Amino acid sequence: AYAKAGGADVSNQKKILELNPFHPLVKELNDLYKADAESDSAKDLALALYDTALLRSGYSLRDTTAFSDRMDKLLRRSFNVAADAQVEIPPELDEDDAAPEESGEESAEEEVVAEEEEAVVDEEVSEDAPKDEL
Repeated sequence: AYAKAGGADVSNQKKILELNPFHPLVKELNDLYKADAESDSAKDLALALYDTALLRSGYSLRDTTAFSDRMDKLLRRSFNVAADAQVEIPPELDEDDAAPEESGEESAEEEVVAEEEEAVVDEEVSEDAPKDEL
């Protein structure tokens, strides 16, 4: 049953999860559990299946942080990325370590801004200048 069906308050209704025992994900989950009932992978996959079933049915998740952390672990395993791998920013892109360039020349953007400011000042001066009367 879908959470939004009929517009009734479904937050307190009993939820039923039906699994197809022949689905490849369910079969793999069963194999993982049989190999090691305490497997973190099996637990994460089971919870991911449950959470995605809730979302597909229109329900919201109680703990979105745990869901996000679990998805991160599953993706890291899928891509063979170490669980403790950190973001590595190349030195040339690291804004914290990069010193501003010291040069006597203005950048192209600074030149355009300076030219625009001069044009505005010139217009203001010409509007305020006394006009010759005949």
